Amino acid sequence: METKNKLIDAALRTFSRKGFGESTTKDIAQEAGVTDGLIYHYFKSKEDLLWAILDKYTLLHSMQEELGKMDSEAPLEQQLTDYFRSLFRSLREQQDLIVMCFGEAGRNSEVRKRLEGIIRQGVELLHAHLVPRLRTTSYDLMVAIRNIQTAMVLYFLMTDRFSNDERERNRYIETTVRQFMKAVK
Repeated sequence: METKNKLIDAALRTFSRKGFGESTTKDIAQEAGVTDGLIYHYFKSKEDLLWAILDKYTLLHSMQEELGKMDSEAPLEQQLTDYFRSLFRSLREQQDLIVMCFGEAGRNSEVRKRLEGIIRQGVELLHAHLVPRLRTTSYDLMVAIRNIQTAMVLYFLMTDRFSNDERERNRYIETTVRQFMKAVK
């Protein structure tokens, strides 16, 4: 299992740096410090390595864990602010994965489909958390959740990962959550 994880991690670094299409199994093996034939002992193809990366590092696990830890007595706006701060921590920790996925989604329709599925599952997780706490039917909550999550990830990709300005990030999160709350009330 240790060697398999080592290969997955090396593939993530290699794909993030070179892109999936430009990376070779030889590049991955070199990054992992193993022979390239060893890769095929664990994975059928370079594409199988890509799916293993997505399975191992999906943000859905941390999102679900964070929703489970939320203080249900706290105001909803505070819960959402805390949730999105946690999301940014996860995005920062998984920056190589995020950059690789979004870059590869533009070139590979299968990656795009899997990424869309992960995003949909993330929206459904947050939706399930919010439905009992919001007493409105006048607004399409799924659309609002998808919009706020998309806004947060795009802000990370386009701004936060380059600046890493915590004060600006918190201001953005708080403002976006406040606007979301106004929209869904």
